[in-house]
Amino acid sequence: MTERRSSRVLTERDAVRRLGRIFRGNAALLGIGDDAACVRLPPRGQLVLSVDAAFEHVHFELDWLSLTDIGYRAHMAALSDLAAMGARPRWALSAVSFPKGATGDQLSALGRGQARAAREAGAPVVGGNLARGAGWSVTTTVIGTARAPLTRSGARAGDELWLLGEVGLSGAGLSLFRRGGRPLRSSLSLSAERAAKRAFRRPLARIADGLALRGRAHAVIDVSDGLAGDALHLAQASGVRVVLERPALEALLHPALLAVARALGQDAVALALAGGEDYALLAAGPPARRPRAARVVGRVEAGRGAVLLDGARRLVLDGGFDHFVSDRSRLRRARSR
Repeated sequence: MTERRSSRVLTERDAVRRLGRIFRGNAALLGIGDDAACVRLPPRGQLVLSVDAAFEHVHFELDWLSLTDIGYRAHMAALSDLAAMGARPRWALSAVSFPKGATGDQLSALGRGQARAAREAGAPVVGGNLARGAGWSVTTTVIGTARAPLTRSGARAGDELWLLGEVGLSGAGLSLFRRGGRPLRSSLSLSAERAAKRAFRRPLARIADGLALRGRAHAVIDVSDGLAGDALHLAQASGVRVVLERPALEALLHPALLAVARALGQDAVALALAGGEDYALLAAGPPARRPRAARVVGRVEAGRGAVLLDGARRLVLDGGFDHFVSDRSRLRRARSR
């Protein structure tokens, strides 16, 4: 039997849906489609598991980051999925691929970054795999526990939208790395440049914030693909409309992001919407249960999709970064609904 082929471009969402059908019926209580999988943990509670991969020339360049940075950020990226589930990290597994000619000192440098992130989060690396490859890559599996994991699918009309952590700053750092030595449109202070680049080099999984959202939030997602795209993911999973409010978002942007945006000649809010890998948490919950650390950036309504409210205009948030089509979030004018 020949395999049917399609000329349609494979998107990340398509890939998740296809694999979800293939692996349907496994032992997971919550399987493919959320930030992490969950299995039952006797006598009560659940194991929460997730895996994340970082590849040279796709997620990082050695011209930008040290191998210690790469190990650190790979571990934190995986742990962010546990934060979004309100899970407490327990263990991690690591699969590292390195190119021909790599040295023991280089491998140790990468391992030191992983170990530091593991100590900070309480998720030690307890095993893994090593292999030779075309370049450096790190695949991290994290295992946590939770009695009742948070998901993306519980947001309801009337909820506030909460943001915990920074958005856009890591993306701003990535923009600076990509420019190399090309001149900026205006001057940029060294402190702002360092803050943006550090946000990309050393992101933090917001474990404590995720734990604090248990019993408070109806739905949570980590901002890994950009605020616009992840707000849309939460809306789609919950079957609601997510409304981000530009003034509220603009008021909480990091000063370094504002400075980088000016230097690049770009809109800081657009950078915040498109830039991923900050690993902030976006949550929906009732006003009476808002955590102290949460900042309100919008609301949840009946309907579908995600929009940015900018004065009298509603701009549709039309997706975020997709690993398969490499597109950034786009805004298009929409009729008020």
